[in-house]
Amino acid sequence: MQRRVALAQLARHREPALLVAGQTVSTFGDGVALVALTLLVLDTTHSASRLAWFAAARVTPLVAFVLVGGAIVDRFSRRLLLLVSDASRALLTAALALLIAHGSLDYVDLLVFAVCFGSFDALFMPAMTALTPEIVPDELLGAMNAVRPLSANLVGNMLGPAVGGVLAAQSTTWAIGVDSATFVVSAATLALMHATPRPQRASVSTMLADIQGGLRYVRSTVWLWTTLAGVAVINAFVFVPLSVLVPYFLRHNLHASAADVGYFFAVSGPAGGLGALVASNLSTPRRRIRVMWGYWIAGTLSVTIISVASRTWEVMITPLVVSSTMILGNVIWESMMQREVPRELLGRASSVDWFVSLGLAPVGLVVSGALATALGVRTYFLILALITVVPGLAIVTSRRINAVDVAAAPSPEHDGVT
Repeated sequence: MQRRVALAQLARHREPALLVAGQTVSTFGDGVALVALTLLVLDTTHSASRLAWFAAARVTPLVAFVLVGGAIVDRFSRRLLLLVSDASRALLTAALALLIAHGSLDYVDLLVFAVCFGSFDALFMPAMTALTPEIVPDELLGAMNAVRPLSANLVGNMLGPAVGGVLAAQSTTWAIGVDSATFVVSAATLALMHATPRPQRASVSTMLADIQGGLRYVRSTVWLWTTLAGVAVINAFVFVPLSVLVPYFLRHNLHASAADVGYFFAVSGPAGGLGALVASNLSTPRRRIRVMWGYWIAGTLSVTIISVASRTWEVMITPLVVSSTMILGNVIWESMMQREVPRELLGRASSVDWFVSLGLAPVGLVVSGALATALGVRTYFLILALITVVPGLAIVTSRRINAVDVAAAPSPEHDGVT
C-alpha cells in the first residue's frame, strides 16, 4: 500500500511526469529502430560480424566520450543537456530515414550514423541519472527508478520492437521515421519542464580536473569500482552480444522470420515491466549488494538456455529472465548511486559507471562475433555465461565490498531495485 501511495504521489509531480512521458515515447521509437536497423544490416550483409561492428560503432563513442559527458553534466543544466541530446538525435534519425528512402545508404553510412548517435548517448545517460534527484523528492526516488523502466519496458521494449518488426517488413524508411518523430516528442516534453539551474560547485576547475575527480571518487569507493568491473565483463561478453548473436542465430540457424526477430526483442518488455512492477513493491533489501548481484547472476546463467534451444519459443526464455533480473538489480543500483554519491559528483560518478560498465563492450562485440563464428552461438553462450559469473560470485562473498550495507541502515520507506 505504501508503494502504491508513492507511485500516486509521483504522478502528481509535474516534472517527473513530463520526463517519464517523453522518455516512454522515445523508447518506443528506439524499440522500432532497433529491430529495423538490425534487420537492415543482417539482410544486406548476411553477416553476424558486420552486425557486431555496427553495434560496436555505436557503443565505442559512448565509452570514449561518456567521461567528458559526465564532466559537462556537472557544469550545466541537466534538463538543457537532455534537450540538446534528444533534438540532435531527432535530426540524425531523420537524415538516416532520408538516405534510406533515397536508396543511397551503404554500410559505411550506417557506421557513421552509429558513431554520431553514440556520441549523443554519452551526454544523455549521465544527464538522466543526475537530473532525477533534482526533480524527484528523496522519498520518491525508488518509485521513480522503478516507474521509468516499467514504462520503458512495456512500451519501448515490448510494443516498440513488435511494431518495429511489422513496420520494417513493409518499409525501413517509415520505421526510422517513427523513431525520429518520437525524439521530437521527447524534446518537446523536456522543453515544457521548468528550467533547472547549473549544479552548485564548490570551486572552479578544469574539465580534466573534473574527470579526474570523478575517477578518484569511484576508485576510492570499493562497492562502486568492484561492481562496475564485474558488470563490465558480463555486459561485454554476454548481455551486449545477445542483441547481435541471437538475431543471427534465429535467422540463420533456426530460419526464423523477421517478425520472430521482432518478437525476440519484444518479449523482454513484459518481463522487464513485471520486474519493475515487482521492484516498485519491494522494500529496500538490507544486503543491497548481495541481492543485486543475486539477480544479475541468475540473469547471466539464464543465457545458457540458448545452448540447448532448438525452437524459437525456447530462445525467448532467455530475454524473459534476463530483462526481469536486470531491472530488479538495476533499481537497487540506481537508488544506491543517488543516495550514497554526493550530489555534486553524481554526474561524473554516473559517467564513470557508464564508462566502465560498457568499456569492454566494443571489444566484446567484435570478439563475440569472431568466437561465435568459430565455435557456434550455442557453445559461445554456454562457455561465456559460466565464466563471467565468477567476479559476481566473488563480490557476493566479500565482506569488504558488502561493508557498505553493514554501515548504512536501510531506508524506512519502500524502495525499488534495478
